[in-house]
This record gives sequence, structure tokens and C-alpha cells, in this order.
Amino acid sequence: MALVEATRIDRLLPDALPSAGRAAAKHLRAIWIALVAIAMAVQAAGLLFVLFDAYQINPALRAIGIQTDFDEDDRIVVTPLRADVAAAGVTGNSRIVALGGRRFSPDASSLLLARSLMAWPGDKVPVIFHNPDGREIAMRISRSSPAPLVVAPIPIPVGARMIIRFVSTFLSSLALLASSLVLLRRRPKDPEAILFGFAFLLIATTVDPPLLMWLSIGAGWVIDVLTGVWWTLLVIALAAFPSGTFTPRAMRWTLPLAPVLGLVLAADQLGTVSTAIIGVGVPLILLAMQVVRYRRLVPGRERQQIKWAALGFALGFILVGVSLAMSLAPYDSWAPMARGIWLLATISVFNIAFVCMPLGLLVSLIRYRLWDVDRIITRSAAVAIVTGLIALTWAAMSDLVKQLVASLLGEGHAVLALGLGAALAASIFGPTQKIVVEWSKRRFDPSRVDLERLPERVRGWSGHCTTSQLAARILDIAVRAVHAPSGVVLGRTPTGRTLLASRGLDAKEQSLSSAPDFMIAGGQIVHLEDEDGLAGWLILAPREDGSPYPKADIAALSHIAGPVAAALRQSLPDEAVFSALDELQARLARLERGAPSAT
Repeated sequence: MALVEATRIDRLLPDALPSAGRAAAKHLRAIWIALVAIAMAVQAAGLLFVLFDAYQINPALRAIGIQTDFDEDDRIVVTPLRADVAAAGVTGNSRIVALGGRRFSPDASSLLLARSLMAWPGDKVPVIFHNPDGREIAMRISRSSPAPLVVAPIPIPVGARMIIRFVSTFLSSLALLASSLVLLRRRPKDPEAILFGFAFLLIATTVDPPLLMWLSIGAGWVIDVLTGVWWTLLVIALAAFPSGTFTPRAMRWTLPLAPVLGLVLAADQLGTVSTAIIGVGVPLILLAMQVVRYRRLVPGRERQQIKWAALGFALGFILVGVSLAMSLAPYDSWAPMARGIWLLATISVFNIAFVCMPLGLLVSLIRYRLWDVDRIITRSAAVAIVTGLIALTWAAMSDLVKQLVASLLGEGHAVLALGLGAALAASIFGPTQKIVVEWSKRRFDPSRVDLERLPERVRGWSGHCTTSQLAARILDIAVRAVHAPSGVVLGRTPTGRTLLASRGLDAKEQSLSSAPDFMIAGGQIVHLEDEDGLAGWLILAPREDGSPYPKADIAALSHIAGPVAAALRQSLPDEAVFSALDELQARLARLERGAPSAT
């Protein structure tokens, strides 16, 4: 029976997400405008609350020797900062059950407790703590107590911390809101753009700085509900990415299953592991399916769209994982400066993760600069590998040189050892960088390597290839390296120009290819010229995504112009030229014999 029902549901599920009609797009635009206004208002309110928390709430809490945090149930717990509070028996993860003569429920918000504390007029504040072991501790804590601190304060000024935090927060908010704005404005009827655009707006209302505001006012359920909604939108969009078609067809089941799992996440009744499996595991599985789909596609626009989206999400998930791992480090026992830097870095890495996700998808769905991702991957891989090798080398060399200097010159020459280690590491930087850059090019962008090696290759071709064969080989490499949709190679003749080779042209364009003005607007013309003059032209059509050819590609094409021009002159004439010469010689011979020529 269950199999029959599943079969019926499968028949009802569409193969693709429906595009929004004109009327639906109009209503969606109105909803979008309202959500943008709400998201911006929530972001502004969260920003103001973070400032209020930093300059009002935290100083009031530190004045009575405690700091607050949130447990797994989003309830307020405290940690003692002063020796007198710790000596009274207050431990970490304790709760405040009464303050200023007023008792509070376990679900009391941080803001309510802080307002009660700041409203208390006297120096000694009556507080009752509830320890994790069930014991209640009643104290009258003095705001002006000279008791020493058991946890040293972070020496970084509050203003500096706020600036660093707000920079990453601003980038995250800007990426989410701007990506939603561009997607829903440029592609208002595209179901993929609609789902991602609304998801980004909802994400903007649940990350830093609104995150702290929702938790502090006791509205953690808002985060759960909104997370369940934007997670559902994101999963459905990923399942149908990038064309809106569910491929393979089994991905259609995300339509009924994603809302159910979204409700489970919104209810927030599962454990941490189960929540992570659903919240992170399902999107990762969908990304893995996209990788499988990517490998089956031929090179083209859809393949590049998947690559950009995968790059953005992969970086985003990696950074979220890094920030989670950083938050689990035992930084409470570290030196104050190291602890402060670590906490700021954790927040910044988490915020930057939500910069990568929308920007990768934005490029993918807008279809602009699709082919530049290969160069980004190449450079990123090279920089990451070189940086890691230099860091390891410097660490190893510093320790080795330190021991060597100590054995030769004695202790007390740590600065000299450090400098020598850095010098040795720097000496291997140049050769290592060159080797790694070349490897990353061969691994991630082999067609670009073919283009760079073209000048030396054409010299060998020119002796045994006809002009048309040589032009065809050159055009194949150039089109593939710069991701041009089509192109032609024209040879210069005494009376104009002639077509030597073409790629990617239809029948109509083929007939016009000897004068391809339709390719010039937005395309790229390379004049094949050397010291002996102009030999022809290499003309590439505009890219499918409308983006201009990068300067590096233009420079690489200009670099091959001279060798290609020389090779075209040295190449063997085409068979058509030989036939024309043979016919001309036959006509001349008949004229010399006085025989009439055949018409």
C-alpha cells in the first residue's frame, strides 16, 4: 500500500520547478520588497543591540563579577569572573534565579536580567544563583569590590573589537542582501533565483548581529523557525540547480521531504548530532550529487555554473566548520590577548562563510564571469600550498637554526636564530612558488598551458601542415583556452582576406565568416603580425555570459600573435592553391602550344 502511495506521489511531482508568470512575479516582487525592508530593519536593530550589549550590558555584568552565555537550550547561564563570587560557590553554567529581590523563570531573557541589574540603585546587588548541582547560592555582590579577577579581561579595547566584528558583519550582510536584490531584480521569473533570493533574505535575519539580539530577548524560537524556512528553500533550489530541472529525477522528492525536515529543524527537539546531520548533511549530499552531474556534463555554461556554485558553498561550509572547530578550542585557559584574538577570528570566519555562499551562487545564476573560476581556483590552490609549505619550512628551520646557534654561540641569541630561519624560508619561496604555480595550472587549467606553449608548437607544425590545418589547430587551442563560443582565423590576401578556419559557427554565420562583423562587438580581435607585417587575424566571438575577456587572456593571445604570423607564412599551401596552380600551368602550356583553352 505504501509503495502504491509513493508511486502516486511520484507521478504528481513535476520534473522541473515552474517559472513564475507575470502576475505571480508581480506578487513575489511585492513580498520581496517587504522582506528586504524587514531584513534591513532586523539588521539595524541587531546592530544597535550589539552596541548596547557591548557598552551597557557587559559592563554592568562585569561590575558584579560575572559574564553570561547561552546553553544548548538558549537559556542564560553565568560564569564567575571575580574571586569573591567564585569563592561563594558559584560555578560555570549557573543560572540567575533572582536579582534585586525579584525572582525569574528559567526562561528569563538576558535583556530582562540586565535591565533589572542596571535598574538596581545601590552598590550591593542581591543575587541568587542556581548551580548545575541544584544548590542555590544567595549573595549580595558589591559593584565596587576590590576582589581580584579569576578570569583576566581581554586587553583589546571594546571599540577595536567592535570595528573588527562589524567589518565582517557588514560584508556578510551586504553579500546576502545585495545578492538577493540582484537575483530577484535581474531574474524575477526564474524559480532558482526566487528561492535563493528569499533564502538569503531570511539568512540575513538570523546571523550576526541579529542572532545575539534574538537570543538575548528570549526569542530564540524566531531563529529556529526562520532557519527551518530558509533551509527548506535552499534545499529545493540546490536539488534543481542550475537549470530548474530535477536531475536525476529522484531529486524531485525534495519537494515533499524538504518542508517536513524543515519543520523538524524549526521544532528544535532533536539532539545536536541529529540536527547537524539534517541541517548540514542533506545540503552536502545535494552538493555531492551536483559534483556527479558536473562530471557527466560536457564543457559549457551549465558545467561552469555548477562549478561556481560548488565553489561558493564549499568555501562557505568549510569556513562554518572552521569557525565551529575554533569555538570548541579551550581558549578560556589562554592568555587574555590570545583569547581575544581567537574569539574575534571565530566570529569573523563565521561571518565570511555567509559571504562566500551567496556570491558564488550570484555569479552562477547571473551567468557573468563564469569561466574565471578556473583562474581563481588555480591561484587559491597555489597560494594555499605555498603558504603552508613556507610556514612549515619556517617553523622547522627556526627550531633547527635555534639549536645550531645555541650550540655554537650559546643561549641568548634567539633573535638571530629567528632571523636566520626566516631568511632560509624566504630563500626557497621563489622556486617553490614557481613550481606550485606551474603544477596548479596543469592541474586546474590545462588549456591555458596549451595556449602558453603554442608559440613553440607552431614552429614544428609549420613545416608539415597546410595553412588551413595550422589555422585550425591554432583556433582549437585559443577557443578552448579562453572559453570562446566561436572563432575564425582569417588570412590576409592582396585583395582583402580569406577564411582559413572556423569553429562554432552556424550555416548563416559560416557564409559571412570571411567578413565576421557580427563577431567583433564584444569579442576579441588578435592581429597576427610580426616584423614582416600582417599575416591575418584571429577573431573570437563574445562570451556567452557577456563578460569581457580577462586582461591575462588578452595578453596571452597577443603573445602568440608574432609566432603564429611567422608560422602561417612558412606553412604549406592548401590543396586548393595547388589545384589552382596546376590549372594555371595547364592553361599556360596550352597557350604556348596555340591550342584553344577549355571553357
